[in-house]
Amino acid sequence: MNTREALLTRRSIRRYQSTPIPEEDLREILEAGLYAPSAINLQHWYFVAVQDPAAMEEVRGIMGGVVEKFTPVLEQRFARNPEQIGITNRFLSTLGGAPVCVLVFLLKPDYPDRDGAMQSVSAAIENVLLAAWDKGIGSCWLSAPQRMGFGPVLQARFAPDKGEFVAAITLGYPDQQGKLPPRREGRYTIV
Repeated sequence: MNTREALLTRRSIRRYQSTPIPEEDLREILEAGLYAPSAINLQHWYFVAVQDPAAMEEVRGIMGGVVEKFTPVLEQRFARNPEQIGITNRFLSTLGGAPVCVLVFLLKPDYPDRDGAMQSVSAAIENVLLAAWDKGIGSCWLSAPQRMGFGPVLQARFAPDKGEFVAAITLGYPDQQGKLPPRREGRYTIV
């Protein structure tokens, strides 16, 4: 798959097959994240790839709390499409059956340029998503756990000394066809 094809065809996947991801593929996906650009080369990220069934059950348990707090946000966002609320909550609470959930952390709390550090971590996340797709592995970037205040819980359990939780990424072989949301016009200018 060439770069443009990966960029234009990757979709968020919210339902996965139970097929495990080979360890070599998982390592290559995570290593791709390590090659993201970073502000003044501080490489601000840390990844925890959760795949052990008991640990995945713990993550899903935490996500149950996320669902409870996130539902009012979804009710406001999807007032015209209330069916989307249930769909989103089912995904969050089950992680779509993904065999792997990557927890992403901002390695140190005291970077002098926090905005640059967060942008660097975001670039690493995008590298992970694209590297996975190149191997036919679907993904979904989840910001709800951090947004709803569950970052400290995930940090304490899975990476107590690896910095602030930023996001989670589900990984697995797709059990659905991802849909392309309509692209909005007028989102760039060439000067």
